[in-house]
Amino acid sequence: MDNVLKALMADSEEEREKYLDRETLLYAVQRQITCERTGQVLDVDSAVMVTWVKGEQRVATVLTGGAWDEVAEQVRAKVAELGATLEVIDGRQLT
Repeated sequence: MDNVLKALMADSEEEREKYLDRETLLYAVQRQITCERTGQVLDVDSAVMVTWVKGEQRVATVLTGGAWDEVAEQVRAKVAELGATLEVIDGRQLT
């Protein structure tokens, strides 16, 4: 909840988005707990939430930063091939 308060008090839209992204990632990490690829326990400071969107359909998963780094290129290519868009919230860029 601290991130929401910080977002409300933020001086810029960029800063506001950063806090809201961190809160979104924190919620996703708390729900998923472990990385789907490695089985490691997730940490909001290093986790990456990947969401692909096509029309009304959204599919999201949370990976460790290392796992995302391993598959990012292939995932981006597949999402583009499907005509979908990709949203990535990288905890490593939010600290």
